[in-house]
Amino acid sequence: MKSNRALFYGISIGILGIILFSSKAVLVKLIYNYEVSALDALLLRMLFSFPIYLVIAFAYKNKKQPASTATKDYVWIIAFGVVGYYLASLFDFIGLTYIKASLERIILFLYPTIVLLLNRFFLKTKIESKQLLAIGITYIGIIIAFGQEVQFSGTNTYIGGAFVLLSAITYASYLVGSGWLIPKFGVVKFTAYVMSVSCICVFIHYGIAGSLIYFSFRGKYTY
Repeated sequence: MKSNRALFYGISIGILGIILFSSKAVLVKLIYNYEVSALDALLLRMLFSFPIYLVIAFAYKNKKQPASTATKDYVWIIAFGVVGYYLASLFDFIGLTYIKASLERIILFLYPTIVLLLNRFFLKTKIESKQLLAIGITYIGIIIAFGQEVQFSGTNTYIGGAFVLLSAITYASYLVGSGWLIPKFGVVKFTAYVMSVSCICVFIHYGIAGSLIYFSFRGKYTY
């Protein structure tokens, strides 16, 4: 009974995560109606989330970790923060300036397939038939939902698609690489640390390439 309850909770959380993950592209496209750039939108996202991650990191700083950690583990935290949430989010946000959210979903959801391939080639993990079946069912559902809205033509489509594909690859790399590190910190602490690093990367990027004039809502915004 207890295992069935845990399975139900796991599936429910997974479904909720998919819904929230999928809605992100729609919200970003709505933000672009206000003529902000990809970097502006990403900065706003991180500005709102950064204080929350700091509070979580502070609250869990003295919590006993599941396993011992070394200095190199914190170096990997920085690396995963750069790759997994900074670069993946940046590529995705740039891609959404060129293509519709529906096409972005179809391309971005390649990441489970990329995870399986990376595990197969680098970690020598066998791909099970039930994993292939799950991916197949997922793609059938995505194509049914969004297939009629997709237009595979025009230079912008290929540029945007390439950026979103880069996002899928970097995010998949993060998932594969972080699998061994999460048990050392615990899920909550690991997420807070990695996301904090990602936020700092966006702040640095904006400090170099952005301009606060974007927040005055005057003039034409560019990227």
